Amino acid sequence: MQRLSGSPLLALVLVANAFAAWRSGKRLWSLMRRSRFLFLAVVILYSFFTPGTRLWMDLPLPAPTFEGLALALEHAARLAGVLALVCALVVSYAHEMLVGGMLVCLTPLQKLHVPIERAALRMAIVLEMVSAPQGLPSWRQALSSVHDGNGAPTPVVVHLPAWSGVDVFIVLALIAAAEVLVRVCR
Repeated sequence: MQRLSGSPLLALVLVANAFAAWRSGKRLWSLMRRSRFLFLAVVILYSFFTPGTRLWMDLPLPAPTFEGLALALEHAARLAGVLALVCALVVSYAHEMLVGGMLVCLTPLQKLHVPIERAALRMAIVLEMVSAPQGLPSWRQALSSVHDGNGAPTPVVVHLPAWSGVDVFIVLALIAAAEVLVRVCR
């Protein structure tokens, strides 16, 4: 299977970041800043632990490799693209719709007795924490905020829209466009 890399990957990441910055404003940069340690871990792991030609040969210190730095840049770009698209998705749709979409996608796992309702509740809590304007509250505060004044839990509302013919057409068109893009980039 051919992976997307090089110039096409960079172009797609730039387009995704531009779109997410247009849709979400400062939220994208906040998400990228909060993910800086993830970027750092990707760069360190790939650059120092990939075999290849070391950057400096004379010093007896651990050194990154040229091949590792190339892989680190590629995977950091992929991570930036994924974060940008997730940010655009979170800004574009209500949290109830995102959790509902996740429930619909995970429904086949119910046959394997996977508790998808728990996964949906966790997703709802994460979305609430990520979109909080004052920053990230602790998980205890997030759980306590789902209670009303009487101490009774507030139900989590999930919106499950019905699929229409237009939705099926859009999904098939996106799959076809992705297939064309992969074939062109080979």
